[in-house]
Amino acid sequence: MSRTDLKKFDCSVAQTLDQIGEWWTLLIIRDAFHGIKRFDDFQDQLEISPTVLSARLQTLTKNGIFEKRKSKSDGRAYEYVLTEKGLDLYPVLLALMGWGEKYAPNDAGPRMQLLEKKTGRPIQPIHVLSESGERLSARDVLVQTAAGTDDRMASLINYRRKA
Repeated sequence: MSRTDLKKFDCSVAQTLDQIGEWWTLLIIRDAFHGIKRFDDFQDQLEISPTVLSARLQTLTKNGIFEKRKSKSDGRAYEYVLTEKGLDLYPVLLALMGWGEKYAPNDAGPRMQLLEKKTGRPIQPIHVLSESGERLSARDVLVQTAAGTDDRMASLINYRRKA
């Protein structure tokens, strides 16, 4: 079964998924946030085939999420380092982690705790906030077309209004 090319969908979600939507990709990015940089270390941690890992790292590098650099400790090896674009995925991973802890929990308790380095205190979960700081749910948000909206996206945005 071939993968649908998401580039044809002028949608920020589709464009994001086109770059990071394959599930191994998100796990590779997760591991990079935990400090893994070398091919062998990704492979050991994820138990992923070298072919799949190589393809995912190539795509992540091509898309500017990783930068491939010569290792400082071993000049023959390479490291994959998150770029600014890659670092900006941190809230996405935290949102996925929060959702997973809520809807696919471990019976023994939370899998990890995230603490602010400066204070050592737990960080707050990811939420959508109003301009005044109030938590919002999907039911509290109105979506409108904007300057970059194409016909397909306008149809999607207006779909709820028809119901």
